[in-house]
Amino acid sequence: MNKLTVAALPEYTMTLPVSGMIVKYRPFVVKEEKVLLMALQSGNQNQINDSIRNVVSACTKGILDTKKICTADTEYAFLQIRCKSVGEEVKPQVVCGKCNQSASYKLRLDDITVSQTEKDPVPPEIALNENLTVIMRMPSMHDLDYNLSEVEMVIEMSKRCIDSFVIGEEVVQAKDLQTKEISDFVENLLPEQFEKIVQYFKTIPELRYSFKFTCPQCGESNQIELKSVTDFFQ
Repeated sequence: MNKLTVAALPEYTMTLPVSGMIVKYRPFVVKEEKVLLMALQSGNQNQINDSIRNVVSACTKGILDTKKICTADTEYAFLQIRCKSVGEEVKPQVVCGKCNQSASYKLRLDDITVSQTEKDPVPPEIALNENLTVIMRMPSMHDLDYNLSEVEMVIEMSKRCIDSFVIGEEVVQAKDLQTKEISDFVENLLPEQFEKIVQYFKTIPELRYSFKFTCPQCGESNQIELKSVTDFFQ
């Protein structure tokens, strides 16, 4: 995109809810929307995530590095960009838990928040025994691979999201180790040790929106919770 085109676009400012970063952004344009729509229509979650990352990077002039911010911040940034590009309202399809019929529900994207999944978040410093502590970081969109099973994804995410190790009084950065060393470490943890890492992932901030939905078919009242970007664009 040339300088003249960029200069003609409006510019807005947002504050990312997790990192607290303040960043300027522009709306996405038609060619970027086309790629997004094609990804959403494909139903391929990895392709959808890739298009979201590209839009966030392009619309913030590359200032937001989606490898360095958590998934919730990337998704939040994308929703803000989408609001200014197409509009605040969307009508995702929701399914009744009683009759299994689907219907659209109108909501505003600017009502969606990022919050902890649990009241008491697990600190990133996870003591595995008295001599070893792993320091975790929140996963970015780049750490998610939806071609894997749920169990495999958590294991791979654990390998990718270890920031460092504290062995006694020595600090070892994960970036200074071979990928195989970290892989072997994670795969040889005791189940109760690995569960501590799993609990950390379960309490990190995430995009969420809860609402009550009365089914137009059977009248059942449903409590619905949407948790990812794709939930809002079904």
